[in-house]
Amino acid sequence: MFDYVRKNNKLLTGLMMLFIIPSFVFGGFEVYRRISGPGNGVASIDGQPISQQEWDEAHRHDVAQIRASQPDADAAMLDSPYVRYAALERLIEQRLIAAAIQKFHMQVSDQSVAQALMQIPEIAALRGADGKMDEAKYRQLLRENNKTPEDFEAFVRTQLSQQQILQGISASMGWQPAVLSQEVLRPLLEQREVQVSLFKAADYVSQVSSTEADVQAWFKQHAKQYVAPEQAQIEYLLLDEAAINKRHPHTEQDVKAWYQQNSAHYSQPETRRASHILILADEAADKATLDAAKAKAQALLTEVKAKPESFAALAKKNSQDPGSAAQGGDLGFFIREKMVKPFADAAFALKKGEISEIVQSKYGFHIIQLQDIKPANTPAFETVKARVTQDYQQEQSNLHFANDTRALAEEVSKNPLSLKAAAEKLGLTLQTANGISRQPAANAQDVLSHPKLLKALFAAQSLDKKHATEVLTLAPNLIAVGRVVAYTPERAKTYDEVKSQLAQDYVQAKAAELAQAAGAAQLKQWAANPQQAQMPAPVLVSKAQPAGQPQAVVSAAMHANRGKLPAFEGVNIAGQGYAIVRVNKVLEPDAAAAAIQAQQVPAVQQALMQAQSLAYLESLKKVLNVKINVPAPAFPAKTDAMQ
Repeated sequence: MFDYVRKNNKLLTGLMMLFIIPSFVFGGFEVYRRISGPGNGVASIDGQPISQQEWDEAHRHDVAQIRASQPDADAAMLDSPYVRYAALERLIEQRLIAAAIQKFHMQVSDQSVAQALMQIPEIAALRGADGKMDEAKYRQLLRENNKTPEDFEAFVRTQLSQQQILQGISASMGWQPAVLSQEVLRPLLEQREVQVSLFKAADYVSQVSSTEADVQAWFKQHAKQYVAPEQAQIEYLLLDEAAINKRHPHTEQDVKAWYQQNSAHYSQPETRRASHILILADEAADKATLDAAKAKAQALLTEVKAKPESFAALAKKNSQDPGSAAQGGDLGFFIREKMVKPFADAAFALKKGEISEIVQSKYGFHIIQLQDIKPANTPAFETVKARVTQDYQQEQSNLHFANDTRALAEEVSKNPLSLKAAAEKLGLTLQTANGISRQPAANAQDVLSHPKLLKALFAAQSLDKKHATEVLTLAPNLIAVGRVVAYTPERAKTYDEVKSQLAQDYVQAKAAELAQAAGAAQLKQWAANPQQAQMPAPVLVSKAQPAGQPQAVVSAAMHANRGKLPAFEGVNIAGQGYAIVRVNKVLEPDAAAAAIQAQQVPAVQQALMQAQSLAYLESLKKVLNVKINVPAPAFPAKTDAMQ
């Protein structure tokens, strides 16, 4: 039992990799390890708070994960209120499930964990020919990922417990018949045989006549469409990793000196290989039970001391540890901290080949034979140079980043009307930009489109007094400060400025009105007398396969009265004219649509399970009294183009 429990803790790592990430990358672990302290209360679950610091840490973790898979990810997007709030929601869900695990007493069986480990190639590869896990290699693998077995295994066990919660939800959906998913897909794939007559605005342009008075009158009605946006000319400074490294170069000697101070982090601790015979006895058992177990152990000790070479055979026959008895009690190599203290103290006091006296632990009574010793080992600098250099640079970058950010803030506060002195003091490049507006251009991804920087630049103090903004954190290891040098407010454009554009807009708008009027009149006639409708050849459309038709046309066809065919619908197509849609038939999905349906059914079933999981989490939030003390960010209002 003792060995079984000890060894199978490691098996948790494998299953976790399957659930969290597809490769052996230990993402998420640092968040688990570092967000376990008390908080200041941006949210709470069952009375337990989540602090601002924990939220920030979760956000940094999410950003690191995204950058690992998407190196070109937009820094502004990663630091947006939406990504930050998503990190808080994820953190709340983690804590929520953890609280549910505790409340509902969820546990992970060793057997399920053991089975899962062998599904992970990186860990399964650590088995020797005898099927045993190589303890030293396992620890080395964790160390290479900056982990300890204790913390990592605790993290994984927690994650597996969380999976029990979520798998219970998924299991309830396991019966979900494919027919339900097919019904969900039906509106997407169901077809309509339609005929479409287009009344294009372009065909009515020649019928539009205009005078300057007409255009001027139209301009007065639509003046809000013709506005020159506010613009600013700015100067700004950026403090990023490149600037930090330039300001604070290092030598190999610096790295070596740092390694000497931190070599314990890279060292292989002393490991020992031992075998044991275990007689099970709960330490809380009554005296008679304990005495009987100890007497049995004492008899075995007498026998094995008389004949040490029989240890393996006696262990195989008598040991009550199912994980090691079959191997003659062999526990493999382990470090001191991996074993319970009484066992560790005894094992690490023995010399190679020695047999201990009886050792009592919470599992029972042990007889230990020490098989081998691997001394502690600190690798030579050259063998770990790359890793040490990376760790050193990261530590120094974090240190210098904090100091330089503070220095930058101090210089800016001394002279808020110019960034030149701050640039010279910190060796930064003073950059300028013209035509900066409050709202960034669509798909803009540069620093100057970052919402936090734009908000600060267009704040009243920045515009009125031309003061520098505060020092802003735009992303992990990206600091910016800006100042408005000149500002032009938003203004209405004059008629003369937009005169040429106005003439075109006026004609296009009037042509669209004529097309819509003609189409509406024709629709009325054809709806009254369908047999008179002279329309193009029919086509098949569906939401999934629009056959080149505008979205508005497909939507009208799908919403037409299927109980009375043929059905006629009229559709205004913004800026383009008008369409008359005649629906002749409602058809089941054809072979191509059926193929799409077959492909999509698993995804729909997964979506249904996710929806039920979300609903379950929402119910848990009520049961465990989840409170969020910060407002959710307001998403931008939809424009016509987004509808």
